Amino acid sequence: MARTSCHGCGAELRLDGPVGRRRTCPHCDADLHACVNCRHHDESAPHQCREPHAENVVEKEASNACELFQLGDGASRRRGGQGAAARAQLAALFGEAPPREDAPRDALEALFKKR
Repeated sequence: MARTSCHGCGAELRLDGPVGRRRTCPHCDADLHACVNCRHHDESAPHQCREPHAENVVEKEASNACELFQLGDGASRRRGGQGAAARAQLAALFGEAPPREDAPRDALEALFKKR
């Protein structure tokens, strides 16, 4: 029995047998046989895959027919406030105030503001 978590909702999943192409998460209906749920998925690698012989899949969250798919932990790759949370923990470690999160528009206006 394989244990993983869904890339869509983060729910813990216990799966019997291989993950078929049409298999979805019972909680959020996200495709499980997708790049973002594969152990080879890496956003910093070419085509976002560490497997050099894999074909380029454009839609990383959609079901695909990649024969090199191996179930990984999709929830660990979920985007969100992970970077901000890590920076806040680092600032707290050194007794500093957490960094301010500026809206991109505010940061752009501050950069080109006339003095």
